[in-house]
Amino acid sequence: MRSPVIVVGRFAFKFARDARGRASNLYEAKLYRSANATRRALLCPVLWVSRNGTVQIMRAAKPLTDMMSLDEYMQFAEVWDKMPGEDSCPFEPKASDWGWFEGRMVALDYSTPAWEAD
Repeated sequence: MRSPVIVVGRFAFKFARDARGRASNLYEAKLYRSANATRRALLCPVLWVSRNGTVQIMRAAKPLTDMMSLDEYMQFAEVWDKMPGEDSCPFEPKASDWGWFEGRMVALDYSTPAWEAD
């Protein structure tokens, strides 16, 4: 749905391959903009997204090498504190979905609710 992320210096570029990829880019950008400070601290910053979601620019982060434990994931989900009526938790525990940014672990891919219903 999205091609491999291309990192150039401090920036990560996500290019959508299809409609799901475009929806994911748009979802992440909207979620990052609308999240409160506590939630935003869990997300890798989105700097810009094209109007149709074809391209998204995020801050670059150092990816994890190992999948997080269930306990770690549950701690992040608890901090996210999903409210009734909201989409599901936007991230998964896969190592490729998380990284280190400014000394904290952040979700690099947090678009799960954008395409879950498909």
